[in-house]
Amino acid sequence: MNLYLRYYVIFFMFCMVGCGGCEQEKPLQKVDIKPEAKKLEVQFFRFDDDLFGSDFSHPDSATQFLYHKYGSFFCDFVEKDLMLAPCKDPKVGALLIPFVQNKDILETRSEIQKLFPKEKTDEYSHALTESLRRWNHYFPDSLVPKVIYYQSAWNSNISTSDSAIGISLDCYLGKTNAITKQLSAEVFPNYKKSNMDEKYLVADAVKGWVAFKSRHYYKPKDMLSELVFYGKLMYITEALAPDIEDSLLLSWSTRQMKWAEENEWNVWKNLANEKVMFQSKPFEINKWFSDGPFTGANGVPQDSPPQLGVWFGWKIVRQYMEANPSISPQQLLTEADNRKILSSYKPKR
Repeated sequence: MNLYLRYYVIFFMFCMVGCGGCEQEKPLQKVDIKPEAKKLEVQFFRFDDDLFGSDFSHPDSATQFLYHKYGSFFCDFVEKDLMLAPCKDPKVGALLIPFVQNKDILETRSEIQKLFPKEKTDEYSHALTESLRRWNHYFPDSLVPKVIYYQSAWNSNISTSDSAIGISLDCYLGKTNAITKQLSAEVFPNYKKSNMDEKYLVADAVKGWVAFKSRHYYKPKDMLSELVFYGKLMYITEALAPDIEDSLLLSWSTRQMKWAEENEWNVWKNLANEKVMFQSKPFEINKWFSDGPFTGANGVPQDSPPQLGVWFGWKIVRQYMEANPSISPQQLLTEADNRKILSSYKPKR
């Protein structure tokens, strides 16, 4: 998974339609969560503390402790983030030593400790607990994950598995932080650094989880199927975090949010063209959903926000769900008639 949740078959990570902080109360904020879901407790861990606090003068013991405590998460960290070796390889402990002793990594570790003390992560943990309680409310038969804060060396901001959400704190130091500024502009251009802000942390984590759990419903066919799928992801993300501003869920600024609202009709006329809406060329479709400084689709101005396809998909699904209040998020995921979902959408002129 790359830095910005391109869990393909889906990017997402995923990333509220309104004008920043001036939004009216939304229907999903009024949902009464089931009593059993309200009592749900979520487990939180600091893998970074355990990793850097381990005694690597005994590397085998250190890795055994980390593996027994974190299981598949430790394996993903070693194998996917750091790409060292299979996690059960006896050399893994020794291979981790250069990482935990690296000067740049330790400087970043120090910055994480300064910017994310327990009091700060407790705030995020409270917000994520509420979101995962909502997940349990809407999807009671699905496992509720534990949440693990860690340091990925900028390899992924959110990592997900069936049992865990990993949040890489080095990816949320802020674009003005000296460490973030030093990151290669080729790998981390300005638009990516702008997204490395802690105000997006909870939204990114929730989006990443929803994208991962919904991946089996992804059936690419044409532009419409992409719009509806991303719209479903955003709607469910909103259902789990209804108090977060729409702009933050999209990783947009308030200026970008305003642009989308003011230009909805003009852009929709382009998107609704049959040659666009029902095209099946991945390269052309991807222009509407890829991260970047703007939406690179033909006919869309360069002062647009990125990933307008995600925003339009969300608006389409929102209006469909508002017109059909008896449909649950779980039923929404299984609805395969994309034209029926689209039929409820009325773009703002």
